[in-house]
Amino acid sequence: MNEKEKQKRSLADLIYNAAGTVVPNCESALRMVEIGQRRPLTLRERFVLIYNTPLCPHCNCNREKFIEEKAKMVSAASRQA
Repeated sequence: MNEKEKQKRSLADLIYNAAGTVVPNCESALRMVEIGQRRPLTLRERFVLIYNTPLCPHCNCNREKFIEEKAKMVSAASRQA
């Protein structure tokens, strides 16, 4: 993560990400599918993606975006294989 991205994050984002280590969250899931579109995921990254696939249990804020991005990841992986 570059310096500019770090500055855009609010305190709420940091707290939410800390809670996301215990509770599945959208940001981690979306980050993993974006990485998966660029390159194959490592075993650890696959675990993180599977764990966070339910997204935020309290909302559906990024459900449609996640489904679209995951479909792109799967198609990119099939092209690479």
